[in-house]
Amino acid sequence: MMTNTTVFMNDLSSSERLLVWCVRRLSGQGDATRGTPGLALPCFRADFAAVIEAFHMAMNRLRAYQRAPVDVAICSATHLTGTENRFLLAATAAQEGREGEVRRMLRPIFVHHHVLSPFAAAITQLGACLAGAGYWLPRRGNMLAASNRVPVATPHQMKAVTAQPAPRPHAPQDQPVGAGCLAAMRWHHGDMGRAQVMWPSPAAGVQTGGL
Repeated sequence: MMTNTTVFMNDLSSSERLLVWCVRRLSGQGDATRGTPGLALPCFRADFAAVIEAFHMAMNRLRAYQRAPVDVAICSATHLTGTENRFLLAATAAQEGREGEVRRMLRPIFVHHHVLSPFAAAITQLGACLAGAGYWLPRRGNMLAASNRVPVATPHQMKAVTAQPAPRPHAPQDQPVGAGCLAAMRWHHGDMGRAQVMWPSPAAGVQTGGL
């Protein structure tokens, strides 16, 4: 059953869709990992041959140590699996040079370190290959449901906050503000009823020839 956290292919950029499509083809069963994933490659064929070899070695490690298939969908699937989400986030981190983030994203999927290392190398090589061809992955908010958790203050932090004396109330004063600050005041829930807005006078418009 799909939830509100489901990521659809139409929600992704062209670079992200290309990477997911490559991962799906490279993670296929049988001899699909030995050949190129399509006739029209978005990068140099020699560079992509190294990516194919890296994924082929990672899949062999997976079958030898973890003995569990990779949870990737078929190429025509319209939504991403949880594993594909992590591959996408790991590739984005790889293009930005955050090697630790690459392994952190893939560790829940590949628990064995002999499997994690080749998959991290393979997704890093794929991200570099696409970046070399001009396909840069945009940094998005973490698409995993765990990233939406709101941090909860500890009792010690709550005690420190409540121990501070309440500030003295000050008498409200009318403060003149420029018209350009109206959007910022609305954003910060300012008291618009007490604001004195300095609108340009008609005389100024005549002197400057009007706007």
